[in-house]
Amino acid sequence: MMKKNLLFFILFIIVSVSVKAQQQIAFSFGESPQTLMLNPGAETNFSRHYGIPIFSNFSLTLGTTGFELADLFLKDNRDFTSKFRDVLSKVNQDDYININAKIDILNGGYRYDDRTYISFGFYQEVDIITYMPKDIAELFYYGNQPYLNRAFSFSQISMKADILGVLHAGISRKVDEKLNIGARVKIYSSSLNVESTNNSGTLTTFNNNENILRQSLNNIDVQFRTSGLIASNDEFLENPGDLFSKTFLGGNLGLGLDFGLTYHFTPQIEFTGSILDFGFIRHSKNTRSYSAKGDFTFDGINFEFDPDNPRDYWQEFEDDFDDKVPTEETQDAYTSWRPMKINAALKYSFGQIRSMACYAKTRKQYYYNAIGFQVHTIMRPLRPQFSFTSFFETSISEKIHSKFTHTVNDYSALIVGSGMSFQIGKVNVFGLIDNMLGMRDIGTAGNISFNFGINLVVD
Repeated sequence: MMKKNLLFFILFIIVSVSVKAQQQIAFSFGESPQTLMLNPGAETNFSRHYGIPIFSNFSLTLGTTGFELADLFLKDNRDFTSKFRDVLSKVNQDDYININAKIDILNGGYRYDDRTYISFGFYQEVDIITYMPKDIAELFYYGNQPYLNRAFSFSQISMKADILGVLHAGISRKVDEKLNIGARVKIYSSSLNVESTNNSGTLTTFNNNENILRQSLNNIDVQFRTSGLIASNDEFLENPGDLFSKTFLGGNLGLGLDFGLTYHFTPQIEFTGSILDFGFIRHSKNTRSYSAKGDFTFDGINFEFDPDNPRDYWQEFEDDFDDKVPTEETQDAYTSWRPMKINAALKYSFGQIRSMACYAKTRKQYYYNAIGFQVHTIMRPLRPQFSFTSFFETSISEKIHSKFTHTVNDYSALIVGSGMSFQIGKVNVFGLIDNMLGMRDIGTAGNISFNFGINLVVD
């Protein structure tokens, strides 16, 4: 069973895709209640809000670095094998495939007093990231014969996948005319976690001058952990839809915190910042961990036929390998950390002043126009991922507001996005697109991200 599961792990690494949420547009876009989810210290002018179940907030992000989907699937009379070979030649171990999906099941909030706003809700999220294990992919595709004396590194195997639900409650508090602070507590319920990080070791093939190729595994230390993927009967999960039914306090539980603030240097110069998902999940249900550690050198098998003393060469090889590179399968509990996110923005507002509410102590003065920049960082297994965004906000009317952005990140230096927020009576509708140019041809776009929602807002 263990070797079958390890084989599944190798295949999973090669074909899996992964996830990450883009927050460059929605952050500091204060016309929607969902801005509190990106900054619990954001200022609000409404007395309460009610999210439309399922429709209050939905976001999806797809992205790749190093190659585009069209490189593999464009109809250009080239066979897939040639396309795959070209993609494999140009990617490196820092490239990754990235997807994020999040949906609000429940979201609401109300004003406790003139200075304090309370918000709460529950959302489901899929979050996965897979880096390109170029060495391992080339080893499987070409074999080791063409690459004598090359050390294939297992450290390039790095990935993490999560399906979870998040129950949360937050508070935003006006300290004085300049400072607004906030915090949010989260209870995570993970129905699926698959991760393999911090691996090490190499595989090298040598010619030992005896017309025999020597395979050398050096300092191998590889681990693969999962919860929720294998059921209690030791069989792989057959119905992925069952995972989402376990995200409301039915999976492995964890705790997280968000912190945020808004500070006005002047009425027109504003700084906003937040730290999100500072937390962990303790996995103890349906867990499996697989590991291999050690060194091994193999010079092939020299078969000797002796009918009077037959030998089981393959069993001898397996016993020798297990002795020098012991593999282990356990059901021990383990802890995984959430990918912490850091956001910061500096904004200068100008033009006509508009005020959206009448709370004497908390009223925020909105201007018709604003410019600024923001930085988004997300902690990932291999390294942090950074995005830098400059933006322009303008209000078309008292009820229609817009935001236009230019983002530089791992995907591209030319990502143009836009967002709109409409207030129709008590109904707030917002929509955001992160890469407008990429929408013309998704196959050649490095990333696509969009976000929309409908909420009832009471001033």
